[in-house]
Amino acid sequence: MSFPLLRLFAPLFFPRKQSGRPCGIRRFRPVFSPVPFLGRPLLAVLVLAVCAGIQPAAAQPAIKVNISGDIDEQQLQNIRSRLSLARLPDNETPSEALFKRLYGKARQEIAKALEPFGYYTPEISVDQQWQGGVRQVDIKVDKGLPVTVEEVNIALSGPGEHDERLHEAIRRFPVRQGEVLDHQVYENSKDALVTAALENGYHRAMFRSHRVEISRKKRSALVRLDLDTGPRFLVGPITFDTNIIDHDLLRRISPIREGDPFSPKALTRLRQSLFNTGYFKTVDLDYDLDHTLADKVPIKVALTPNLAHKYGIGLGYGTDTGARGTLEYTNRYVNRFGHQLDMQLQPAQRKSNFGGTYSIPIGNPSKDRIALTGKYETEEFDNTETETLNATISHDHFREWGEYSTFVQFLDERYSTGPEATNQDSLVVPGFKGSVVWADDRITTKRGLRISATVIGSEENLLADTAFLQPTLRAKVIYSFFDQWRLLGRGEIGTTLVDDIYALPPTLRYYAGGDQSVRGYGYKKIGPIDANGNVIGGKDLLTYSVELERMLFDAWSGAIFYDSGTATNDFSTMTLHSGAGIGVRWNGVFGQIRLDLAKALDEEGTWRIHFSMGADL
Repeated sequence: MSFPLLRLFAPLFFPRKQSGRPCGIRRFRPVFSPVPFLGRPLLAVLVLAVCAGIQPAAAQPAIKVNISGDIDEQQLQNIRSRLSLARLPDNETPSEALFKRLYGKARQEIAKALEPFGYYTPEISVDQQWQGGVRQVDIKVDKGLPVTVEEVNIALSGPGEHDERLHEAIRRFPVRQGEVLDHQVYENSKDALVTAALENGYHRAMFRSHRVEISRKKRSALVRLDLDTGPRFLVGPITFDTNIIDHDLLRRISPIREGDPFSPKALTRLRQSLFNTGYFKTVDLDYDLDHTLADKVPIKVALTPNLAHKYGIGLGYGTDTGARGTLEYTNRYVNRFGHQLDMQLQPAQRKSNFGGTYSIPIGNPSKDRIALTGKYETEEFDNTETETLNATISHDHFREWGEYSTFVQFLDERYSTGPEATNQDSLVVPGFKGSVVWADDRITTKRGLRISATVIGSEENLLADTAFLQPTLRAKVIYSFFDQWRLLGRGEIGTTLVDDIYALPPTLRYYAGGDQSVRGYGYKKIGPIDANGNVIGGKDLLTYSVELERMLFDAWSGAIFYDSGTATNDFSTMTLHSGAGIGVRWNGVFGQIRLDLAKALDEEGTWRIHFSMGADL
């Protein structure tokens, strides 16, 4: 349609030159001729925009196919994908001969589309009529009764015919006697059986025969499979092509041993375990199934070392800490025994620290270590200043479901609150900490739960100024619903068994308020106060938060939240402080960046901005 319009408006942009003016005829002048340089291009743009905006009317389908009956969505989709009449292009009108041919085989195609779901005797009616110039085909489907499995016969042959693990896989075969035959389940079950053989070292397992015999009259099916396992391969000697790490340590890191079933999953676990140590840039495995020693497959591991020294620098901001910088240094290879050193300097407006951790792998090196940690930290909040030296030795355990540690730390702290004189406390504090995580994804979680617990204490007669016991429990839960919505809840409770809480330094007292506590209040602004109005911390803690988040577009989401909690010296007389607000989130590969605007509900004041980042769990 645009070409006729362009011809109509062409004289406005490209007037013909005239050698003379016929009598009685005035030459047409375009409206924009007083501004020739600007007018014609501008009018051209306007007309092209109008022409571009004109779209042809949507073509009516040549044939409209209506399918009804007792079928579910998956069955309907399979019928439409097989039905030739439903696959005709909307803008093509088939010839009468083609239509009759496709119409004639519609029943057969629909019947075939229902067979994978176990329906072999459907009743199908197909009618056609003209309506409003469109040929309409009406299809009604009655699936009838399904075919049920009468017998499942699975035979094993070859060297693995007596393998108990394969017989257990057969006992778990999902296609069972008396159930409706579903061909997709059948095919998936066959694949799972071959995979089970593969994971047990039978790399050449294959079906000698696989048949499903259907009796339409009896509406029954017989499933007959014969799996030939072929020879079984086992893990042979594992050798490592590297000199930077002791080979005995690498063998302890390896999750597989000589004599284990040789399988793709075992190789993946070996590669991933070595890569996760951080020692190596690449991990390549070399093996040959055609050259084995008594069915044992030697594995050669080629390792490319990572850079020995790693440096990092960063800038950040948190409303609890203020502007901060970070300098990091890691030595991946302190020696051949896998010892590592991590050091960090983090200067900030209100909380700065400098420290490092020396790690020694023990036991299963990928799961257990001894860590020696030292840290010097300074902090300022609400007229309180602390200067802390902390030295810790810990035994750390890392598992798929979480982690836990036992530790002993030496704590030396100088502190002052308001105009009071500076105090100093020294304690040896043994403790335990651990966490358990269930989540679909720890970084971007749709459904998950994290529970963490810490128990610390000291004994006055064992290098400590004060005896105390302090357990703390934290939990966070995330639940997604309606695809775009997430509900997040978190809570924290703790108490201190001590004669005088103020005989302990501020780092061992409880405070509330801030980004990870009660938003709407400043960092550590909630707690018992002294005569001068300074927050000095308490012996008990209770906080909780409820947040509703909705995806907006791309990686962005919005949230509303309600937080409440307190730090107190007596649960029986506590007063909860609450805050509420709104926030915006940006979801990245490392987690979320969160920007919140919150208002304290229990006191007059302005809105407070909170900024934080990190993984969901």
